[in-house]
Amino acid sequence: MTSPFPTVPTTWQHLETLLSPRLRQPPLRPVADAARLDAFAADLGLPLPDGLRDWWLLPGVSADHWLPEAFAPLSLDEALETHAIWLLVAEQEGESLGPDGLPEPRYRRELLPIAMDPGGDGLVVDLRPGDGCGAVLHWDHETWAPDVPLWTSVAAMLRDVADALETGTPVLRQHAALGGAQPPLLAVLAPGADLEWRPAD
Repeated sequence: MTSPFPTVPTTWQHLETLLSPRLRQPPLRPVADAARLDAFAADLGLPLPDGLRDWWLLPGVSADHWLPEAFAPLSLDEALETHAIWLLVAEQEGESLGPDGLPEPRYRRELLPIAMDPGGDGLVVDLRPGDGCGAVLHWDHETWAPDVPLWTSVAAMLRDVADALETGTPVLRQHAALGGAQPPLLAVLAPGADLEWRPAD
């Protein structure tokens, strides 16, 4: 079935109407500088996946922890700063082999954070060419091991959250069906209170 909100801007407009009565008056994430975003893509030498540029240019995005599980959208400045820090840490750690003799995961320049949780984990978008380009991954700052994608794209992430708020169904069902580690989550809503995500089972 085709979504009535196929793009990031149209999905956000719908999601914003669902979120606004359920969040406190939070700070808003600033709209990104388009020239700086394009400069990052040019330096990377890769085009930004569909919808990612639109994500950064959305106005009125809450900077609260409304993304499952408790992720808050980053500004582009925060994202690029986090990206640089994680790359530096990966460089300082150097390459090492795990017990299976395979290289242990390291943060890569082809990943870009879009949100952070209070514990220091991130949602990152995979910019590497291929079938996974544009996918949203959970980046664990301790294990550095990305799991099955949480969502196939930023647009899919926003649609999943909107569907959950509108219908009461869990988010991350597709991720769990593919063997991902994150459980399906249900939104716990109370007008004027924080939006929480709790395991569906």
